Amino acid sequence: MDANMRTGQKNSVSEQFVPDLRSAHHISFMHAREVNADWIYPSHEHKQYEINYVLRGCQTMVIGGAPCRLDPGDFVLIRPADIHSSSSGSADGFVYFCLHFEIDDPPLLHLLDAFPRSAIAGTSSEGAAVRPILDKLVAYAVSDQPFDLAVKTGIQAAFYELLSKLCSALSGGAYPNEDGRPPHPETAHRIESLIHAATKQPIYHGHSHGERPLVGEIARKLGISESHCNRLFKKVYGVSPRQYLSIIIRDEAQRLLRDTSLSVDHISSLLGYRDIAHFSRQFKRWTSVSPRDYRSGLLPIQPSS
Repeated sequence: MDANMRTGQKNSVSEQFVPDLRSAHHISFMHAREVNADWIYPSHEHKQYEINYVLRGCQTMVIGGAPCRLDPGDFVLIRPADIHSSSSGSADGFVYFCLHFEIDDPPLLHLLDAFPRSAIAGTSSEGAAVRPILDKLVAYAVSDQPFDLAVKTGIQAAFYELLSKLCSALSGGAYPNEDGRPPHPETAHRIESLIHAATKQPIYHGHSHGERPLVGEIARKLGISESHCNRLFKKVYGVSPRQYLSIIIRDEAQRLLRDTSLSVDHISSLLGYRDIAHFSRQFKRWTSVSPRDYRSGLLPIQPSS
């Protein structure tokens, strides 16, 4: 069969590729609470991010030693390890909504860390974008409906919608860098996307173009220098683009050996290696075992249908 036909390339007009979307998150202590005028929450810190959103009355907070006032519709993002305290700023108390969360996504975490520590007014453009989603989460928190799978996934969907709006506020110009360029986590994310697209698309299409993406090529696509590309990426991901590429190839090699019945030679070709010997040497450097020994140590693989 024609290789272009087999991989879906023949007669294709155009194609757009979205890289892998992987993110681990944990939502905890989501609640709405009404308190009286004497209520206080003493200084404390925690490992989660916290969003504090006032629904009625006035709340006064001190975050990292700086006072912060929240009126109805205002919210604040508190980072892990930020020491903060809270008390009522209204004679008749107030009502607030609180969401604690953890997330494993380096560019997103770097972007969230750039968010202002002061309260975001509900009447501001950022507040107007975020409030409807916070209100969705509030509705789940105060609802009497059973906490079933539909509710669970609804909360998770609203949570990611919330993160999307917060990211838009930061990367869309609400809080730009002084030089007017996108925040470095956004650039690092684009570098990662280009690495994924160049390495995984050929694998999933069942063929390889035989060439790996070069950092210089990625940098040129983004209009930045190769050194700037390396520096930004390592600041967010903790490794260089080249090291990250190696991690992707290693993980794909292990996945293909574990989850498919493809021959080692075929896997080597898909991953862009020109010969199986080179692939085997590299795989042994990664895992201390050969590809065949790695596969033989796993459960039997069912033949592909």
